[in-house]
Amino acid sequence: MGLEYDMFISKLFSEADKKSIPLSGAFELTSRCTLDCKMCYVHRKENDCEAVKKEKDTQWWMKLIEEAKDAGMLMLLLTGGEPLLRKDFEEIYLNAKRNGLLVSVNTNGMLIDDEKVRFFADNPPQKLNITLYGASSDTYRELCGNGDAYEMVTDAIKKLHEAGVKIRLNCTVTQYNRHDVEKIHEFAKELKIPIQTVTYMFPPVRAGGEAPRLLPEAAAKLQFDCHMVDWGKEKFAKHLNAKANLARKPLETKSGSEAIPCRAGLSTFWVTWDGKMSPCGMMTTPMVDIPFFNHAWDVIKDSRARIFLPRKCHACELRNYCDVCAAVPLAETGHFSKIPEYACKKAAEYKKLCDEFMSGSG
Repeated sequence: MGLEYDMFISKLFSEADKKSIPLSGAFELTSRCTLDCKMCYVHRKENDCEAVKKEKDTQWWMKLIEEAKDAGMLMLLLTGGEPLLRKDFEEIYLNAKRNGLLVSVNTNGMLIDDEKVRFFADNPPQKLNITLYGASSDTYRELCGNGDAYEMVTDAIKKLHEAGVKIRLNCTVTQYNRHDVEKIHEFAKELKIPIQTVTYMFPPVRAGGEAPRLLPEAAAKLQFDCHMVDWGKEKFAKHLNAKANLARKPLETKSGSEAIPCRAGLSTFWVTWDGKMSPCGMMTTPMVDIPFFNHAWDVIKDSRARIFLPRKCHACELRNYCDVCAAVPLAETGHFSKIPEYACKKAAEYKKLCDEFMSGSG
């Protein structure tokens, strides 16, 4: 059943891509959060009065749900900040479900008490994505500014799992929690909950400042180790064989540059907490105010058509080992057309580790 569903969604996206239909969207309901994570790209405090004033009200989001649905949106991600901070979260969430949307939620899990567990059990999301930032109170204290959050979040995960709510764990690796990755994976495996580990960290361009990220070589080693643990040697070897075969196929382009390879601005979009649309949450441009949905979508999809990756990327031997997308060079260099050196170094090291593994596996 799961495979059939995935094939159905893939087919829907394929058709949406051809017609530039906004099949999937993310609504960033708030920039505020109960944690103070060092690497956050939104990063407003829970009691930030100025942020509250700039947030869009309930009716604005309700209207956008209707307009986006009428334009073709089927899948909706409610995110933040911490979306559960909003007093009207349940109202917005239920309205989206009543409109027939497949609704997922990103949360840090801190606000999921027994009442919220019952709410999600009675009104199941398509998926509840919970970020687990560490495997101890000390890590949460150092990275997120709140040591008590660790026990609160892991307790919420266990209760949601017991209640049958579909969960996925996310783990973003920084210099502060890199030593917790194995324990985080063990926690997920024990509960049989899928986990996604992110080893490339975007510079927090929307929030300013520097990301506490690993050196590219260390990030590559961690990516390799996580894949080995997640897939096992045999499955990982098959995956790398497929990569190698794909890498031998030339990438055909009419010009010397490659258009955006993902669906951002083609069949997916992002709406910020203060009411602007962009192709994805990690892009600071193009970004447009939303007087109404169709106007903003037209601007975004037209802008996307004029964005290309750096010329060097489309023919690069590291292309299939690289994190690069349109948002990466923009975040790393401030331009879509410049080479993101951090991503290049990470990809080179990751490929080196993969090649060494394959030569040793026989």
